[in-house]
Amino acid sequence: MTEPVEGPTETPVGADLLDRMLQSVFNEPDEARRASAIAAVFADDVVFTDAEMTTTGRTELGARVTALLAQGPGLVFSPAGPFRGVASLGLRPWRLGPPGAEPVLGGLDVIEVVDGRIAKLWTMLDD
Repeated sequence: MTEPVEGPTETPVGADLLDRMLQSVFNEPDEARRASAIAAVFADDVVFTDAEMTTTGRTELGARVTALLAQGPGLVFSPAGPFRGVASLGLRPWRLGPPGAEPVLGGLDVIEVVDGRIAKLWTMLDD
């Protein structure tokens, strides 16, 4: 009888980056702290694509996040399921809503990690 092989116990890089992205970027109201987090989490030439547009670079990403936060003051992003990934790709569903209340929006983030940072981010909204 074969003994089961245990998988790695470390958190995958993509899971950590998605956590930091939600908490330190998309949930961070302070622009200076958010810019610092963007520099740590995203590649300099990051490409962010959603249904509305594609932006390139950390500066454009920061401006997009600032605009998104202005649309829903008081709303917070939270993970809505487990991280799933293979090789350099990772994904995690999320929800957006008032703290402790029903979400008003949900979606899925898909990332490609290059050299330990998010190089590409795709966001798809739930129907």
